[in-house]
Amino acid sequence: MSYFECSKCGCAEDTALCYYWSAKLRQTPMLCSACDPKIAKWHGHFPQEPAQNWINYGHGQMCHRSEVESWLGQPIEIVGRGRA
Repeated sequence: MSYFECSKCGCAEDTALCYYWSAKLRQTPMLCSACDPKIAKWHGHFPQEPAQNWINYGHGQMCHRSEVESWLGQPIEIVGRGRA
């Protein structure tokens, strides 16, 4: 699954459970299902959580930090967080 950070509330959301791809094509804010006025409800497929423990791997998409650590078999340190 592909995830992204909601432009409005900052939560992590699955690209398939909202209008991510049409927003990306239209170059409009990418909103989670709860923040998008067309949906206006969290889908409930997983808990709504902030994207701060997620790792951005480019193009606005993310992986959950615990998944990356599981793949690597060791904890990771996020270097440069907060830098422009």
